Amino acid sequence: MIQSSMKGRQASSLGKSMRNYLKKLNLEDCLVLIDWALVKPLSPLAEQNGAQWLCIDRSPPADGNIFAKIQHRVWKKAWALAASSIQKNRGCIGGTVVSSAHQKLITSQFSIQKEKLCILHAGVDNQLFQQTNRESLGRPIKMVYHGKMDRNRGILKLLLLVDALENSGIQAELNLIGSGDLASHLTRLAHSKANLNFHGSVQHSEIPKKLREFEIGLLPMPNLPAWTISSPIKRSEYISTGLLVLGIDHTGHLLPSTSNNPDWYRLFDQQSFVDDSVEQVQKWIEGENFSELSRDARRYAEAELGWEITTQPLVELIESLEE
Repeated sequence: MIQSSMKGRQASSLGKSMRNYLKKLNLEDCLVLIDWALVKPLSPLAEQNGAQWLCIDRSPPADGNIFAKIQHRVWKKAWALAASSIQKNRGCIGGTVVSSAHQKLITSQFSIQKEKLCILHAGVDNQLFQQTNRESLGRPIKMVYHGKMDRNRGILKLLLLVDALENSGIQAELNLIGSGDLASHLTRLAHSKANLNFHGSVQHSEIPKKLREFEIGLLPMPNLPAWTISSPIKRSEYISTGLLVLGIDHTGHLLPSTSNNPDWYRLFDQQSFVDDSVEQVQKWIEGENFSELSRDARRYAEAELGWEITTQPLVELIESLEE
């Protein structure tokens, strides 16, 4: 498939390429999974050729720039087309979302029944992400966040956290992996802050090995609509690696299959996140049970977060179409 490298043109170029590819196929009686960014160019082709289709929504645009504002219009148009197709029985049978909060957002904004939306929580390849071999919290304690380094993701709060830990007499090291609009600032800051390592962009194939170097994974995304409906893949990757997790308390960070946060997974109010996290880290140090908690996290990932588990609702939906 050909995709433009120019930001803002990637979806349109990929859509054109995909249309040319699909025209060569016999789509009759097929189910086509269409990412929301490609619904406008691809859904008419699917329907013209007798195929059913699903709108795949991993997340609405979450960045805070002009491109995200443009993409948000495309996202709304995609779901409006899906809703219209469902109502007119033209081919769309529903869509996928990543959380119950995401499901509620779609049903509230578009005329789509809840039952038409399949929830696919972010999963993880538990074979690829292996448990850390660390037996205890080190000195310094090594914390990590990996993902986009944008201002709207709460990254700067993590700088306050590592400093607060140091001020409380707890040696700590913050590792940031990724790129974004904060990259230049973080690069400069890392030169003067001994407790900050900014790794920049790293190939995702290197992330599984990299995460095993750390002990605590961080979820700083704030209590804003873009994040409260999310299901961050990094969360599943942290847990599969056996990291303890600290994050902001909102629906987007809740574990998908438990109403209570276990001892290895702690979420705190946005306003008190830094102080509460320092207190939690102190408890983990005094508990001297990192290896036990790490194994509990890994067991949870194996039982609840493997892709073969999180994608089961979609498998069941597809199987139901064959009955």
